[in-house]
Amino acid sequence: MKKILGFIILMLLLNSCDKKAVICCTNIDIGISIKYINEEGENLFELEMDGLNESNINIYHKINYEWVKYFEGNLDYPKGIRIIEREDGKYLVIFPSIVMVENNYSETKIEFSQTDYDIIKTEIDQNGSNTMVTKVWYNDQLKWEAYQTERMFEIVK
Repeated sequence: MKKILGFIILMLLLNSCDKKAVICCTNIDIGISIKYINEEGENLFELEMDGLNESNINIYHKINYEWVKYFEGNLDYPKGIRIIEREDGKYLVIFPSIVMVENNYSETKIEFSQTDYDIIKTEIDQNGSNTMVTKVWYNDQLKWEAYQTERMFEIVK
């Protein structure tokens, strides 16, 4: 009887072991900070009149070659954007799509109004449990490249 009980316990212990490799951490580093200014150099998120307002901005991800409005109600920033205050003013932080359109590239549309939008194209490096933006194009102009500086730039609008 003791042998049978010992055998059962041994089998339970052996079957409960997971032989798969455990990945300890996930690192998703994709946020892009953009300072929008007018031709006079004024920050558009700090203007009362004719400025930008986060609530009027919508984000679209290109998925299967179609634009899909982004909204994830369970996230801290469900629209995929937020405003941050830095020493030199307010920035719009965008969390771009990580769904690849082709090769290692994704596309995100920033809609300011029904007639005003811009396109961000990002090169994404997915290595194991890490996902990082390594290049950013804004309306087809390269604005940021991997690791040279913090992922931020200005746009005159």
